[in-house]
Parts: sequence; structure tokens; C-alpha cells
Amino acid sequence: TGGNYTPQVHYAPPTGFMNDPNGLVFFDGEYHLYYQHNPSAATMGNVHWGHAVSPDLLNWQTLPTALFNTPAGQAFSGSAVVDQHNLSGLFQAQPDAGEQAGGIVAIYTRASATLQTQEIAASSDRGRSFVEYAHNPVLDIGSSQFRDPKVFWHAPEQCWIMVVVEARSHRVLFYGSVDLKSWDKRGEFADSGLLGIDYECPDLIRVPVENGGERWVLILSINPGGPLGGSAVQYFIGDFDGRQFTAEDRVTRLMDFGKDFYAFQSFSNHSGAPVGLAWLSNWQYANEVPASPSRGMMTLPRTLGLRRVGKDWRLVQQFVDLAPLAGKVLIDDTRPWGSATLATAALPAGEAIEVRLEVELQPGAVVTVRLSNQAGETLEAGFDAGPFGGLFIDRHGASGFEQRYFVDRFSYAFQPDTRTMDMHLVIDRSCLELLGAAGSAAGTALYYTKSPLERISVVAQGGNARLSKVFVTTLTSIPSAQAQPL
Repeated sequence: TGGNYTPQVHYAPPTGFMNDPNGLVFFDGEYHLYYQHNPSAATMGNVHWGHAVSPDLLNWQTLPTALFNTPAGQAFSGSAVVDQHNLSGLFQAQPDAGEQAGGIVAIYTRASATLQTQEIAASSDRGRSFVEYAHNPVLDIGSSQFRDPKVFWHAPEQCWIMVVVEARSHRVLFYGSVDLKSWDKRGEFADSGLLGIDYECPDLIRVPVENGGERWVLILSINPGGPLGGSAVQYFIGDFDGRQFTAEDRVTRLMDFGKDFYAFQSFSNHSGAPVGLAWLSNWQYANEVPASPSRGMMTLPRTLGLRRVGKDWRLVQQFVDLAPLAGKVLIDDTRPWGSATLATAALPAGEAIEVRLEVELQPGAVVTVRLSNQAGETLEAGFDAGPFGGLFIDRHGASGFEQRYFVDRFSYAFQPDTRTMDMHLVIDRSCLELLGAAGSAAGTALYYTKSPLERISVVAQGGNARLSKVFVTTLTSIPSAQAQPL
């Protein structure tokens, strides 16, 4: 049944083991998704940079390996930028260009058993292959836990900024450079939020605020030590002056209330609101989940915004437009006040589905989106209008995988008097993504059934509910993401 788990609309490599997204960049009409990849086995380790490209963030084409191991170590996580004006001097002049030609520069960690340093490599062929800088590393502080550089251009200071972690000592370091080769330390942000064992995969971006303005958001992953065990992603809202990130408050905020969302990164050189994606797994069991034949997938890309909720902040996440993937509409309706089964439809075998729900509930009522099969397996997500309720995901009824840390229920709290809720779900063979409350709550979870799920139902229990919208459609598969023989 391994093939049944291959996602249809989430990117997964044809073979091997995939984890963190790397080098996300838009260049010359293409979105580039590089990623941590073991090309030789569906298990962690032997880390290269895998590569896929897409014109629209939905349909991905897998390309050959982009960065390889060297005698200095493995190619760990990092980022990519468009060096448009050849500030690095890594690109040759093109006679017909009229000026120095630029290209993509990758900035990444070279990791051995005892040393982690930052290296750069340049691509003159639209990101297909890279030539490593002859004088690597460009940054070496003599640390075995110094990794995951995210680089961006900071216009006010007219320089590149590198955000990188000294992982085990819980420090986010900021460096500056004019040429991507020589870096000077500018500041640090340390010992904040959830520490876990390691800080990893930082990202620092300007995010638009609903109703106007922008704020800096520092996104930071931790592993292990997340609240649900294993890996998790937190974020901080504040200001960045080119040297120092200053958080507005001491609040710890999580990007996702599920257990399978890690190492979020945003796309460089992308205009408009930030767009990024995360690895859809958790280190506590990523090496053990069923392979089909590869292990590891990415979330759907999400657009980011910021919303004020009272005196608090919420990072708002919305799927990129999924309309190009829309297939057969299964349900498109409203439902008056009622209980029990409010809507139901058979599911085409093996297809991904998108669900949109807008619901109003009586106090104490629970509305559940339930997927089921004749074998008695279930996958559920919904909203509980009880005194201790909120959004929830429940994968305990899916019996295809068991492991000590593969816990099965996740929830997100709202004010106790919340009686209306919207939900936007994508369910894709072995993963579920839920965005709720107009994107201010996000939950992501893997699930594994022994048999395909065959029916979707929307059920109200414990009171009546009214559906002002219930929409279910299939999503067409991404050809290049299909599993191929090892």
C-alpha cells in the first residue's frame, strides 16, 4: 500500500529522503525549491541539495541534484539570492548583455562531524548547477553547531544580511556583506521563546499588516523540544535596523498547532506578500513513516500576513491560489440549522480534496469534517464550540502507522464564546492541512490509513449547527510529484 501514500498535490521527491526546504528563490519566471535530500536511500543522512522548479508554485518538475557532498562535509540547509548586479564577482560578463551578468548564489552550511561553516556557490544556468566559490568557506567561527544561513538584500544599508544560528547555544546571529564573500557580525537575538535543544532554520522577513503597514517577523525553528515533542516553528514580531532584531514582546507564538510543520522558509526575490513553505514532518518519526517510495513532502505554499487580535498578533497564513488544480466539485451547498450528518459525498479513490466550510454553532456543539472508509478508519478535523473547545485535528482513527511519538490529536483554542468559524482544508492521501479563522490558525498533520478514505461527511454533534458554506472539490495531481520506481 506504500504507493497509496504518495501525495498528489504536495511536492515529494521521486526517491530518497527529503527534509528542510532550502534556497527558495524566484528567478527568470521559475520558483526554485531546493531541499535537504538523501538521493541514495529513503532515510536521513548523506545530505545533498535536491531541486525542483515550478512556474506557479503548484506544478513541480524534479531536476538533478544541485549541491553535493565534498571532503569538507555534507550540504546542509541554506538559502539562495539573485545577485542581479554581480556584486559577488562570481559571474562572467556576457558580451551581449551590455553589463555584468548576474545569477543565483546559494549560501549554505558545509557540515562535517566537528565543524559547520558557511559556503557560497554560483549558478549561471538558471539554478540548474552550481560552481562552488574557490575560497570557501566565507564564514567560519570554529563551531560544530553553526548553520542554516538565510540571506536577503537590505536596501536601507545597501548590503546583504545573513541570519544564521549558533544552534545549541540558542543564538540568532546577524552578519552583513557587500559581496557575499566577506561577512562582519552586526548583532544577535538570543535565548528567546522556546529554546528546545537547537535553534534552526531562521528566516527574517517584512510581512504586511492587515489594514496597512509592515512589520519584521523572525521565524525560528526548534528541534527537539517542541511543545508536542520533536520539531516546531515559532515566530517573533519586531523591528530590524540592519544590525539588530528587537522583538516587540516576550510572547512565544507558534506557526502551526499540528505536529508536522518544520523549517519554514520564504521565497527570495518574490514580489508582494511573502510566500513560503515548510517540511511536512517531524524529526521524532520522519525516518520511520511509510515510504512510498520516498520519505518526506513539503506543505503547500502559504502566503503570509499579520493581523491584530486584540492586543496580540497573529501570523495569517493562506494557501496560494489552488484554482488551477480544481477538479470535480463533490459538494457545493449551504445547510440550515440541524444536527447529525449535514452533508456527505463519496470520495474518488486516491484523489486529493479541498474543503471550505463556514459554520455557525450553538454553544457546546461540535462540527466535524470526517473522512472514513468501510474498514472503520477515520480522519477528522473540526471546530468545538464548547467551553474548552477550538479547532482540532484527530488522526487516531487512521491505523496505518503507529509509533510512540506519533501522537494523534491537536487543537487550537479560541475565546470561549466563539460561535462562528471558517475552515479551509486540503487532504492529500497521507497529509492534512487546516487553515482556520481567516488564516489566523494553522494545523498540519500526517496520517496513514491502511485503506484509502472513501467518504467525506460534515457532522454536527452536541447541538445544532448551520453551514453558510460547504464546498468540496477534488484537486488534480501534479505529474512530476508522482512516485517513480527506485
